[in-house]
Amino acid sequence: MQGHALAFMRIPFDVLAAIDSRWLHYALQPVHYLIRIVHILSMAAFFGGIGLLDFRLMGWRGSIVLRSFARGVLPWLYVTFGVTVASGVLLFLYDPVAVGSHAFFVPKLILIALGLLNAVIYHQTGYLAALASERTMPLSARLAGAVSLALWVGVIVCAALNVESVPKVYLQMY
Repeated sequence: MQGHALAFMRIPFDVLAAIDSRWLHYALQPVHYLIRIVHILSMAAFFGGIGLLDFRLMGWRGSIVLRSFARGVLPWLYVTFGVTVASGVLLFLYDPVAVGSHAFFVPKLILIALGLLNAVIYHQTGYLAALASERTMPLSARLAGAVSLALWVGVIVCAALNVESVPKVYLQMY
């Protein structure tokens, strides 16, 4: 689809073909559905946890002290993100040409990188202030939470848009 607005973000076919390994494809074939299930469940678990943390940073549930909440949710986020990445890499390597050629694959990867960058920057700049404030979140925390939530929602949207190709027929109401 040459005319697609995101065509410039596609991974070149030659690169995807070079990554393709039929041996790995056939080795993963019997468990491909399990890897996909693990990926979807871990992605949902990560998104649920990051959503709760982001909403707390934005000021929701101000009665819950951020320090104890973060102490409980951060290990969950690390584990679920790790499982999501590992299963996602396996799904990509299962069929890099098909997966990598999806229109929203590269934008999804960019949004993931931006989500991680947002977390790293916030953790190094404003996280301690948010922990010290206990109940009312500073503006930096509210902003970091909103940006994070927007980026991770974007990841989910890109993942959903990658499932099917663009409709071939557009129905119009007259």
